[in-house]
Amino acid sequence: MKSITLQYLRLPPIARLLIIVFSVLVLFGITIRILEPTNFQSVFDGIYWAIVTAATVGYGDLVPKTSLGKMMTILLILTGSTFITYFFVQVAGYTVKRQAGLIKGDVAFGKSGQIVIIGWNERTKDLIEQIHNRNPEEKIVLIDRTLPQNPYHYGNIHFIHGKPYEDLTLQKANVTEAEKVILTANNQVSEEQSDMDAILTLLAVKGVCPKAHTIVEILTPGQYENAKRAGADHIIHTSNIVSSAFFENLG
Repeated sequence: MKSITLQYLRLPPIARLLIIVFSVLVLFGITIRILEPTNFQSVFDGIYWAIVTAATVGYGDLVPKTSLGKMMTILLILTGSTFITYFFVQVAGYTVKRQAGLIKGDVAFGKSGQIVIIGWNERTKDLIEQIHNRNPEEKIVLIDRTLPQNPYHYGNIHFIHGKPYEDLTLQKANVTEAEKVILTANNQVSEEQSDMDAILTLLAVKGVCPKAHTIVEILTPGQYENAKRAGADHIIHTSNIVSSAFFENLG
């Protein structure tokens, strides 16, 4: 009994409220069946009557005949309509709250096979656009602590607001089920600090999911080996790419 109570308390508020409403309707349905067995020939008839009455639809195909049954109807209208109205108000409030949470990055990602991209910059923006253009159905989770809200309105791009090196943020992004985790450089700090942040985040990712396939952007040559030691599967050395591009264009 205690375990059932704990499981009930762990349910979302909307689910708990739905259980209460359904239980009340079933209770009224069983009671009216007991009070008027000839009029309500099954418990299902009683539950049907309770739902129709509580919703104030009132088809009139099943109605109590006795005074006690009519008193039950009055009680059900007074209590049931209140419960149902409150339930729909809560559902609407929950929907609005969840939508706001999705925009602000407060809702955990519950699917698998996603590409997790950590950090927001122009390269991240270009990468997301390329992935989306290649496959609009590709699931992407963007983690960043500087963005106030999700910069995209695509339904398949989920935003998590938080510090990427914290376990709670990574768990909300469901990195254990991710296809790939991409760590981009932070352009708002020095190159050395950006690499240190990337390696710290990489350690956190590997700590939560050692098997995570990680791609890390490193800016300084000195941190390349440290990124390898931290468990990076692939390292993109940005400074080498830029230097090579300059050299190739020298003529």
